[in-house]
Amino acid sequence: MVAIGASAGGLAAFRKLIENLPVDTDMAFVLLSHILRGSKSLLPEILAHSTKMPVIQVTDGIQLLANHIYVLPPDKLMEIREGSLHLVPRPPRGANNAIDHFLFSLADNNAYGSIGIILSGEGSDGAEGIKILKEESGGVTMAQKPASAASKSMPINAIQIDHVDYILSPEDIAHKLASMSARDSNINKIPLKVLWMRKPMPKTRWPQCD
Repeated sequence: MVAIGASAGGLAAFRKLIENLPVDTDMAFVLLSHILRGSKSLLPEILAHSTKMPVIQVTDGIQLLANHIYVLPPDKLMEIREGSLHLVPRPPRGANNAIDHFLFSLADNNAYGSIGIILSGEGSDGAEGIKILKEESGGVTMAQKPASAASKSMPINAIQIDHVDYILSPEDIAHKLASMSARDSNINKIPLKVLWMRKPMPKTRWPQCD
């Protein structure tokens, strides 16, 4: 399970990451982007040109499948419950915290082995979320290298909270995900649904690399 958050400049980062991903990682990818209220998201159509994996705009209750990409729809927040994605209305006022909201939900579900990634964007959405994912579920966390981001504040805020395992360009994030998938035999042997039911394992600290 890979949750990827972005805001300003995120489209280019999403595309660079996705077009460098193999189509057979046996991971499910959830993309969380800040979308203007009342607008239509064109992310599924745009990103479908960058991968052969199915790119789906989420509907309430949709079941996660490996090797699929799921996109948050406008005016919604998203939660995960036992392998299904559920939509809740976004509050009419206040900052957009769609990334934190989903990562908190992911941590609450004890989805051990999940991965949280913060890409280009303004603000600090996602920083607290990856901290909680790391502390409560032993998740792996990554942030886009600020020098490669069109908007640097979201990656910088994530890095400064000191719970990021890898700081990489979008292309290198894709390569790291591919290497993790190939190295983890459990991903290939355990049905995706079972992963949500596993209890957290002891927390480990992955070495940081450039």
